[in-house]
Amino acid sequence: MILKPALRGVEEMTVKEEQILFPMSLDKLAESDWYEISRQSLDIGFCLYDPPREWTPAGLEDSEAKDAQKSGTSIQLPSGSFTIEELLCILNTLPIDMTFVDRNDKVRYFSQGAERIFQRSRAILNRDVRHCHPPASAHIVDKIIEDFKSGKQSRAPFWINLGGKFIHIEYFALRNEKGEYLGTLEVSQNLTHYRALEGEQRILSYT
Repeated sequence: MILKPALRGVEEMTVKEEQILFPMSLDKLAESDWYEISRQSLDIGFCLYDPPREWTPAGLEDSEAKDAQKSGTSIQLPSGSFTIEELLCILNTLPIDMTFVDRNDKVRYFSQGAERIFQRSRAILNRDVRHCHPPASAHIVDKIIEDFKSGKQSRAPFWINLGGKFIHIEYFALRNEKGEYLGTLEVSQNLTHYRALEGEQRILSYT
């Protein structure tokens, strides 16, 4: 009784999109408009499909597109500075997985390293973090966020064995200089290799 009206609504909306909304949009919007929509999609998140490549209009060179995305590229911090390109490379080179959840409990960023432990899709961006975890662990997420926001705790460590790998997972409360809660950083790392280390290595070796 509940599913039939929902399915009917989905089918009707699909027909309206395919026969009215999309044709009208294709007729009225220029490629520059679509490019702007593409750029702003990250602020909204993706549904069902996460584009594997960034789209650039044929009339816009890749270099111009990158320049448009990197206006004001220099990021100045108290201890130094780097460009967005450099920062992105640093974040994706670190041997850890990072996911940032803002003060409103929305997933805003995740690193994209070559060997992520827990795969992420951009479909989770701007979603409530509780909807990105199995229902069985939702109460744990709620407890961590509650303790971080209240100031009761600042970190929450876990470690598990996953497919023969020793995985360390830790959540950190992010606060500004005034102590105000800014969000939560999830950091996961495969420590299997490090646990097996013995003795010392003082000479250069790429093993």
